[in-house]
Amino acid sequence: MANPGDFAYTVKEQADIVRIVGEYVTLRKSGAQNFQGLCPFHQEKTPSFSVHATRQFFHCFGCGASGDVFAFVQKIENITFPESVRLIAEKLRIPLPKMTYSSPEEAHAAKMRGGLIDIHERACAWFQEQLRRPEAAHAREYLASRGLTPEQIAEFRIGYAPDHGFLLRDALRKQFDDEELLRESGLFSWKEKNQSSVASSQPSAGGADDNLATDHWPLATAYSRFRNRVLFPICNEQGKVIAFTGRTLSLDEKAGPKYLNSPETPIYSKSRVLFNLDKAKEHIRKLEYAVLVEGQMD
Repeated sequence: MANPGDFAYTVKEQADIVRIVGEYVTLRKSGAQNFQGLCPFHQEKTPSFSVHATRQFFHCFGCGASGDVFAFVQKIENITFPESVRLIAEKLRIPLPKMTYSSPEEAHAAKMRGGLIDIHERACAWFQEQLRRPEAAHAREYLASRGLTPEQIAEFRIGYAPDHGFLLRDALRKQFDDEELLRESGLFSWKEKNQSSVASSQPSAGGADDNLATDHWPLATAYSRFRNRVLFPICNEQGKVIAFTGRTLSLDEKAGPKYLNSPETPIYSKSRVLFNLDKAKEHIRKLEYAVLVEGQMD
């Protein structure tokens, strides 16, 4: 809750809910102070979602969702109240004080989400570095064969995951030593406890699950989920990397699916994310339409 005198209240006083909501929902004026659009929280064909400019309040007459600008951002981004205050402050370029949380659990969840974004951003940079290496020539040839220019590869931050199980793990361990964070990232798989040590043999390339145990996660047994694949970063609406899609470069049937996606994590829910929306949203608002296609290369 935003109370007079606290930072959240300062942010709320400066935030225009119509502008903030308008970054997620196409709004049309329906009165002197009212704006309407399709509700982002349930499926509908007739707009029942309303935003009041003066009262700085939103309400959906279809599903009943309502609240202020913080409530909207919390719900649509699936984040905590302090995180919504931080996000809106960043949008408005308001300097941030040190964040406080209502419980240790809320603080842990927020720290986890922040750490997961950091680790995905670092992994993305690492995959980009790998694409420039000599051993990634076949990956660059594949991208060129699909008509991608070096400029487009850089713009979309496309990378390459080497055909090795441990390089990414070892690179990330230099910056991230929290095993829970590495496990929750979805970037790794791991061997069952009763299997032979992966230190003595390279794990076989498998699908997204590989029937691996999740009760214990000794870091020494972790290996990369993505191997010998071109990596397409998936970003949230703020442009932060939260997941990946990997397109295999192997012709071996045992290499797993042609396209392999990150599993769902605390920062990534497949049903709530559209690839490239962070770059396309401004154009969608201007053009007032969008074309949805099946995959990243389409």
